[in-house]
Amino acid sequence: DVILSIQHLSTKYEPHLQDITFDVHEGEIFGLYGLVGAGRTELLETIFGIRTRAAGRVYFKNQLMNFTCAKEAMDYGFALITEERKANGLFLKGNLTFNTTIANLGAYKNGPALSDSKMTKATSDEIKIMHTKCMGPEDMISALSGGNQQKVIFGRWMLTNPDVLLLDDPTR
Repeated sequence: DVILSIQHLSTKYEPHLQDITFDVHEGEIFGLYGLVGAGRTELLETIFGIRTRAAGRVYFKNQLMNFTCAKEAMDYGFALITEERKANGLFLKGNLTFNTTIANLGAYKNGPALSDSKMTKATSDEIKIMHTKCMGPEDMISALSGGNQQKVIFGRWMLTNPDVLLLDDPTR
């Protein structure tokens, strides 16, 4: 079954992408490639609701999606790992717990407040799963190597249990 269908998508601002159409089937890994400046990042950001769409439609599970912000995309099970880790993927003044749990804070509530113990446990679990080289959940994200920072970002989005995971040059 087709889980994601992009139909005649065009972007509003530079670089202008015109009439992009493709389908992604459930369980499929769909790769998109191109030279620097070809519009890969812009396409993913448009699908995720970060950039303004000029035309076209995005269907998820046969339902029309009109994301106007990242929060709406996240509410429907989308996740985006950005190309520029330091510029728009991390909170460099935050620790691993903050950077790991920020995309899914609702899962760590204890009544009306956030539970530090739930967030720390989730972060510790992701550190183990991703084999992140660090001292622990309270380490500052800026103290980690680039590869370990990328593991934290990947772990963050995996904790949201996404239906669609958009990866923009994830090994950069």
